Amino acid sequence: MSFLSGIEDKTSSVMNSKNINQLFSIDHSNIWHPFTQEKLNPTKFIVKSAKNDILSVVDERGNQRELIDAISSWWVNIHGHCNKYINDRIKEQLDTLEHVIFAGFSHEPAIELIDKLRRILPRVDMTNLHETAPSLNRAFFSDNGSTAVEVAIKMAIQYWHNQGRENKKRIIALKDSYHGDTVGAMSSSGSGYHTQAFKSLLFPVDFVSSPAPKLGKRDKNLSAEEYDKFVELETQKAADQTIAEIEKLLQIHPNKYACIIVEPLVQAAGGMKFYSKEFLQKLRKLTRENKVLFIADEVFTGFGRTGDDFACKEAVIVPDIICLSKGLTGGYMPMSLTFCNDEIYSVFYDDSKLKAFFHGHSYTGNPLACAAANASYDLYVKEKRLDDVKFINQKMHLTLNIPEIKLHPLVRNLRILGGIAAIEFETARETSYFDGLGQLLHEKFLERGILLRPLGNTLYFLPPYTISISSLEHCLSSLKEVINELDYDI
Repeated sequence: MSFLSGIEDKTSSVMNSKNINQLFSIDHSNIWHPFTQEKLNPTKFIVKSAKNDILSVVDERGNQRELIDAISSWWVNIHGHCNKYINDRIKEQLDTLEHVIFAGFSHEPAIELIDKLRRILPRVDMTNLHETAPSLNRAFFSDNGSTAVEVAIKMAIQYWHNQGRENKKRIIALKDSYHGDTVGAMSSSGSGYHTQAFKSLLFPVDFVSSPAPKLGKRDKNLSAEEYDKFVELETQKAADQTIAEIEKLLQIHPNKYACIIVEPLVQAAGGMKFYSKEFLQKLRKLTRENKVLFIADEVFTGFGRTGDDFACKEAVIVPDIICLSKGLTGGYMPMSLTFCNDEIYSVFYDDSKLKAFFHGHSYTGNPLACAAANASYDLYVKEKRLDDVKFINQKMHLTLNIPEIKLHPLVRNLRILGGIAAIEFETARETSYFDGLGQLLHEKFLERGILLRPLGNTLYFLPPYTISISSLEHCLSSLKEVINELDYDI
C-alpha cells in the first residue's frame, strides 16, 4: 500500500537513544496516565510533534514513526494539530494578557467568545413552536467537560433552592451514560465500572434505561435491509421504554426532580451508542410540562460531531442548560462553558448575596484559552467545518455501510452519524469496555500507522475534520482489512 511507505518505522534514530531511554524511564517511574492500567499498558510512544492529522512519535528504541490521529486526540481536535491560525491568535494574546481574576473583572477575549457562540447555539424548539424558546445566552466558564457538568447540576439544584423549592433536588440520568470523573458527574453517570470504588461518595440519582438499544447477537438470517429495520424498531422500543420510566418517576414524585441530564444522540464513553431524535423531542416536551430542567451534556457532541453544530440542533430542541468543552478550543487548551437561559439566571440575580452562584475556578475565563476558542470558532465558521463532516460521513458510508461489512459474521452492529463511525463486534462475551478485543484492535491499527482506542469490543473512528483524503482513505480501507483479518473465535 503506497500510503504505508510514508508511515513505516524509520531505521535512523531521531535523537540520542540514551535521552529517549531517560524520558521513558521517567515516564514509567513517575507519571500516572488517565484510564490506563500501567502494568498492562505502559507508555509506548512519546509524541515529538504533530501536524494536521499526523502525530510524529518516538518509541523506546529511539525510532520515529508517524501515526494518524484517528480519534482526534480523545475527541477534542477538530481543525488538526498545530493550526497556524490558532497558533498565531494564542501568541498574540500571550503578549497582551495571560490570565486575570474573573470575579469583578472581564476581558475582551471572553466577551468576544460568548458573543460568537450564542449565535450558533440551539434556538428553535419544534416541541414548543407556539412560543419563542428562551435563548441560551448566559455563560459560565470552567475548565473541562466534567466541571461543566458540575456547574450545570449545581446550577439546576440551586435554581430551585433559590425559589424555596428545596424538595426539588433529585436528578434523573440515563444508564450507560458518562458525564465525567468529578463527584457530581460520576454520580450522574450510568456506567458503573469507573465509579465502584467511590460509591460511598456518590449522591443518589435515579437512573432510567438507555434509549439506545442493546441489540445482542445479530440474527445472521436477516439481510442488511431487514437488519436495519430491526435496529430501527429496537431503537424506537428502547426510546419508548425510557420515556415510560421517566413518566412513572414524575407521576410518583411530581415535585422531587430538579433536572434530567443526557448526552444527546450519542452516549459516547458508554460505547458510542446512538439513539433517536424523536426520543429527545419527547423528553424535551416531558421536562417542560413537568417543570424539570433539561441539561444537555454536549461536551462530546458539540461543534459538529453529529453533523450539525450541536446534537440538540439536529433534534430541533433547546435545552435549559447546555455543557460544552472538547472541541470548544479546537483541541488546544482546557476550557468549558455551561450556558443557561435568562429565566434560570434571573433566579440568581438578586439583592441577596446568598442567592449568588457560589462556584468558580482559579482559571475561569482564561484569556489564552479564550483566544484559542475564538480562533477555533473562526475556522469552524469560515472554513465550513460542517461541510468537512459531511464529506467524512459520505466516505464512511460508501466504504463501511455496505453488506460486506454489515453482514460480516463478526460485526454485531455498524452505526454512522455525522463524523462518527462505530463498529460493535461479536465476541463470546457481552459488549464491555473491558473486552480484550479492544487491545487486539488497538495493536492491529498501530501496525498500520493509525491511532484508534476501542471501547472494548466497540471500535470507533472519529478523525479531525481536516483529515487529509489520503489519511481518510487509508483509515477506512484499514478498517475493512482488519475486520476481514479477525478470527472467528474472538
